[in-house]
Amino acid sequence: MNIAAIAIGSNSTRMLVHLADGREFRERAYTHLFMGLDGRGMLTDTAMADTAQVIAALQREAIALGAEKVLLYATSAVRDAGNADAFARLLFARTGLVLEIISGEMEARLAFEAASSGQDCAVVDIGGGSTEFTYGNGQSILCAVSAQEGASRLKRECEIYTPAEARQLIKRLEDRMATVYQPLLALPRPPLLVGIGGTCTTSAAIYRNTSSHGNELDTTQVERPFLEALLDRIIPMTLEERARIPGLFASRAAVMPQGLCILLAVMGLTGFDRYTLSTRNNLDAIIARKRKEREREV
Repeated sequence: MNIAAIAIGSNSTRMLVHLADGREFRERAYTHLFMGLDGRGMLTDTAMADTAQVIAALQREAIALGAEKVLLYATSAVRDAGNADAFARLLFARTGLVLEIISGEMEARLAFEAASSGQDCAVVDIGGGSTEFTYGNGQSILCAVSAQEGASRLKRECEIYTPAEARQLIKRLEDRMATVYQPLLALPRPPLLVGIGGTCTTSAAIYRNTSSHGNELDTTQVERPFLEALLDRIIPMTLEERARIPGLFASRAAVMPQGLCILLAVMGLTGFDRYTLSTRNNLDAIIARKRKEREREV
């Protein structure tokens, strides 16, 4: 069966189309939905309408590519929204798609299923609104945790003007996440950290000096000293200067320092000195689950 899945994240909306013959098509639109949450924790009408327009366009593209079924999911920003039901109704009216809101723990589990490749490893997924962290032993998930620390959320909380401020923020993040991640930190640390999501992918692209975020980045290893130097480098830059760095898109330039602070805090908290990039994400896991369900039905 030809399946497409669309995930509405806090910073971007992603689509994966997987055809029965093995071909895959990926698309991404930067919808910045988390920034569309107002002071009451409600999605603004403009944010909902703009995102619905993007979803409708992605749905049309998926069908044009051959998708027979299109699935629609949402993560942190919609989890937080007090009017998530209204957003779901708008999406259904515009597209006929039923929105499923994924819990933080499920998001962490999907990240591990997508990126672990059967290895004993930890998987970190830094999003716009939350950061998921999972320990697993082969195909078995030992602990999956989601923290309310994301690049867009942190951008709303504070700006970063100097490297010294960044170091202080990293320490505060370590302290905050230590409480949420305590069940995971009590377990033996796996030998490998796998990173997915925009911050990890962008850092790997910058490390490789390429503007591509495609599969050729898969398995790139990025060490902590490079991340620290990159953070110090971009903090004093304007958004236009950041966007001229190969691999750092203009749509991510504003939140990249915050994303790096979260990544460095996770690495400091867990004792990893490098991560290995996976270009797979929760959409890969969602589609794999749906294919297995269909095989069981047949």
